[in-house]
Amino acid sequence: MKGHGVERPSEERDLLGLAADGLTLGRLVVAVVLIPVLGERRVALGAALVGSAWLSDFFDGRAARASAGRTRLGDVDLWADTFVGAGAVLGFTVWGWVPPVLGLGLAALLLVAFTLTRNEAMSMLLQATGYALVLWRTWRDGHTLSSWWLLTIIAMIAVVNRRIFWERSLPTFLSGMAAVVRRRPTA
Repeated sequence: MKGHGVERPSEERDLLGLAADGLTLGRLVVAVVLIPVLGERRVALGAALVGSAWLSDFFDGRAARASAGRTRLGDVDLWADTFVGAGAVLGFTVWGWVPPVLGLGLAALLLVAFTLTRNEAMSMLLQATGYALVLWRTWRDGHTLSSWWLLTIIAMIAVVNRRIFWERSLPTFLSGMAAVVRRRPTA
Protein backbone atom coordinates (compact mmCIF):
# COMPACT_ATOMS: atom_id res chain seq x y z
CA MET A 1 0.00 0.00 0.00
CA LYS A 2 1.22 3.42 -0.86
CA GLY A 3 2.48 5.29 2.16
CA HIS A 4 2.96 2.08 4.11
CA GLY A 5 6.28 0.98 2.56
CA VAL A 6 4.76 -1.45 0.01
CA GLU A 7 4.76 -0.13 -3.55
CA ARG A 8 2.10 -1.55 -5.87
CA PRO A 9 2.80 -2.29 -9.54
CA SER A 10 1.51 0.47 -11.83
CA GLU A 11 -1.07 -1.88 -13.43
CA GLU A 12 -2.59 -2.53 -10.01
CA ARG A 13 -2.56 1.18 -9.23
CA ASP A 14 -4.28 1.89 -12.55
CA LEU A 15 -6.96 -0.63 -11.61
CA LEU A 16 -7.40 1.23 -8.34
CA GLY A 17 -8.00 4.43 -10.34
CA LEU A 18 -10.62 2.64 -12.43
CA ALA A 19 -12.24 1.34 -9.23
CA ALA A 20 -12.32 4.89 -7.82
CA ASP A 21 -13.98 6.14 -11.01
CA GLY A 22 -16.49 3.28 -10.90
CA LEU A 23 -17.43 4.15 -7.32
CA THR A 24 -17.85 7.83 -8.21
CA LEU A 25 -20.01 6.90 -11.20
CA GLY A 26 -22.06 4.62 -8.94
CA ARG A 27 -22.77 7.58 -6.63
CA LEU A 28 -24.04 9.60 -9.57
CA VAL A 29 -26.47 6.76 -10.33
CA VAL A 30 -27.52 6.62 -6.66
CA ALA A 31 -28.21 10.38 -6.74
CA VAL A 32 -30.66 9.96 -9.61
CA VAL A 33 -32.26 6.77 -8.22
CA LEU A 34 -32.84 8.36 -4.80
CA ILE A 35 -35.44 10.74 -6.22
CA PRO A 36 -38.01 8.12 -7.30
CA VAL A 37 -37.13 5.73 -4.45
CA LEU A 38 -37.82 8.34 -1.77
CA GLY A 39 -40.64 9.79 -3.86
CA GLU A 40 -42.32 6.38 -3.60
CA ARG A 41 -41.77 6.46 0.19
CA ARG A 42 -39.31 3.56 0.17
CA VAL A 43 -37.31 4.91 3.10
CA ALA A 44 -35.43 1.72 3.96
CA LEU A 45 -34.19 1.38 0.37
CA GLY A 46 -33.32 5.09 0.35
CA ALA A 47 -31.30 4.60 3.54
CA ALA A 48 -29.50 1.63 1.97
CA LEU A 49 -28.66 3.74 -1.07
CA VAL A 50 -27.39 6.67 1.02
CA GLY A 51 -25.30 4.36 3.20
CA SER A 52 -23.87 2.73 0.08
CA ALA A 53 -23.05 6.17 -1.31
CA TRP A 54 -21.19 7.06 1.90
CA LEU A 55 -19.19 3.84 1.72
CA SER A 56 -18.52 4.43 -1.96
CA ASP A 57 -17.14 7.90 -1.18
CA PHE A 58 -15.02 6.49 1.62
CA PHE A 59 -13.49 3.76 -0.57
CA ASP A 60 -13.11 5.76 -3.77
CA GLY A 61 -10.91 8.29 -2.00
CA ARG A 62 -8.62 5.55 -0.79
CA ALA A 63 -8.50 3.90 -4.19
CA ALA A 64 -7.81 7.21 -5.93
CA ARG A 65 -4.94 8.06 -3.57
CA ALA A 66 -3.40 4.62 -4.15
CA SER A 67 -3.76 4.78 -7.95
CA ALA A 68 -0.98 5.55 -10.44
CA GLY A 69 -2.18 9.09 -11.13
CA ARG A 70 -5.22 11.29 -11.34
CA THR A 71 -8.47 9.46 -11.89
CA ARG A 72 -10.71 10.47 -14.77
CA LEU A 73 -13.64 11.30 -12.51
CA GLY A 74 -11.67 12.80 -9.64
CA ASP A 75 -12.99 16.28 -10.45
CA VAL A 76 -16.54 14.90 -10.38
CA ASP A 77 -16.22 13.31 -6.92
CA LEU A 78 -17.51 16.29 -4.92
CA TRP A 79 -20.29 16.79 -7.46
CA ALA A 80 -21.35 13.16 -6.99
CA ASP A 81 -21.56 13.71 -3.24
CA THR A 82 -23.48 16.95 -3.78
CA PHE A 83 -25.95 15.26 -6.12
CA VAL A 84 -26.59 12.47 -3.61
CA GLY A 85 -27.62 15.10 -1.06
CA ALA A 86 -29.73 16.87 -3.69
CA GLY A 87 -31.31 13.55 -4.73
CA ALA A 88 -32.41 12.91 -1.15
CA VAL A 89 -33.88 16.42 -0.77
CA LEU A 90 -35.67 16.14 -4.11
CA GLY A 91 -36.92 12.63 -3.31
CA PHE A 92 -38.55 13.86 -0.12
CA THR A 93 -39.95 16.80 -2.09
CA VAL A 94 -41.52 14.43 -4.66
CA TRP A 95 -42.92 12.45 -1.72
CA GLY A 96 -44.54 15.62 -0.39
CA TRP A 97 -42.79 15.38 2.97
CA VAL A 98 -40.77 18.51 2.18
CA PRO A 99 -42.82 21.36 0.71
CA PRO A 100 -41.91 21.94 -2.96
CA VAL A 101 -40.98 25.59 -2.45
CA LEU A 102 -38.58 24.62 0.34
CA GLY A 103 -37.11 21.47 -1.23
CA LEU A 104 -36.72 22.76 -4.77
CA GLY A 105 -35.68 26.19 -3.56
CA LEU A 106 -33.02 24.87 -1.19
CA ALA A 107 -31.62 22.37 -3.71
CA ALA A 108 -31.54 25.00 -6.47
CA LEU A 109 -30.05 27.70 -4.24
CA LEU A 110 -27.25 25.52 -2.90
CA LEU A 111 -26.48 23.92 -6.29
CA VAL A 112 -26.31 27.32 -7.99
CA ALA A 113 -24.25 28.79 -5.14
CA PHE A 114 -21.82 25.86 -5.32
CA THR A 115 -21.63 26.08 -9.12
CA LEU A 116 -20.96 29.80 -9.19
CA THR A 117 -18.65 30.12 -6.20
CA ARG A 118 -17.08 26.64 -5.89
CA ASN A 119 -17.62 27.16 -2.15
CA GLU A 120 -17.55 23.60 -0.79
CA ALA A 121 -19.63 24.70 2.21
CA MET A 122 -22.63 24.99 -0.14
CA SER A 123 -22.12 21.38 -1.22
CA MET A 124 -21.68 20.30 2.39
CA LEU A 125 -24.91 22.05 3.42
CA LEU A 126 -26.87 20.33 0.67
CA GLN A 127 -25.36 16.95 1.53
CA ALA A 128 -26.04 17.43 5.26
CA THR A 129 -29.64 18.44 4.59
CA GLY A 130 -30.35 15.40 2.43
CA TYR A 131 -28.58 13.02 4.79
CA ALA A 132 -30.30 14.47 7.84
CA LEU A 133 -33.69 14.01 6.17
CA VAL A 134 -32.89 10.37 5.40
CA LEU A 135 -31.65 9.73 8.93
CA TRP A 136 -34.62 11.47 10.54
CA ARG A 137 -37.26 9.84 8.36
CA THR A 138 -35.66 6.39 8.69
CA TRP A 139 -35.62 6.68 12.48
CA ARG A 140 -39.09 8.28 12.64
CA ASP A 141 -40.68 5.54 10.54
CA GLY A 142 -39.25 2.80 12.75
CA HIS A 143 -36.76 1.38 10.25
CA THR A 144 -34.44 0.43 13.09
CA LEU A 145 -32.11 -1.76 11.05
CA SER A 146 -31.73 0.95 8.40
CA SER A 147 -31.13 3.58 11.07
CA TRP A 148 -28.42 1.52 12.71
CA TRP A 149 -26.89 0.77 9.30
CA LEU A 150 -26.51 4.51 8.65
CA LEU A 151 -25.29 5.31 12.17
CA THR A 152 -22.72 2.50 11.98
CA ILE A 153 -21.37 3.81 8.69
CA ILE A 154 -21.19 7.35 10.10
CA ALA A 155 -19.33 6.10 13.19
CA MET A 156 -16.90 4.01 11.16
CA ILE A 157 -16.10 6.83 8.75
CA ALA A 158 -15.88 9.35 11.60
CA VAL A 159 -13.32 7.23 13.44
CA VAL A 160 -11.21 6.42 10.40
CA ASN A 161 -11.40 9.93 8.92
CA ARG A 162 -11.23 11.90 12.17
CA ARG A 163 -8.01 13.63 11.15
CA ILE A 164 -9.40 14.59 7.74
CA PHE A 165 -12.52 15.94 9.46
CA TRP A 166 -10.59 18.15 11.91
CA GLU A 167 -7.83 19.21 9.51
CA ARG A 168 -9.76 19.63 6.24
CA SER A 169 -13.54 19.18 6.34
CA LEU A 170 -14.41 21.35 9.32
CA PRO A 171 -12.02 24.20 8.41
CA THR A 172 -13.27 24.12 4.79
CA PHE A 173 -16.88 24.32 5.96
CA LEU A 174 -16.22 27.09 8.48
CA SER A 175 -14.15 29.20 6.08
CA GLY A 176 -16.78 28.67 3.38
CA MET A 177 -19.55 29.82 5.69
CA ALA A 178 -17.43 32.80 6.77
CA ALA A 179 -17.01 33.72 3.09
CA VAL A 180 -20.79 33.62 2.65
CA VAL A 181 -21.27 35.86 5.67
CA ARG A 182 -18.63 38.25 4.34
CA ARG A 183 -20.09 37.81 0.81
CA ARG A 184 -16.76 36.93 -0.71
CA PRO A 185 -15.99 34.03 -3.04
CA THR A 186 -13.73 31.27 -1.72
CA ALA A 187 -10.30 30.64 -3.21
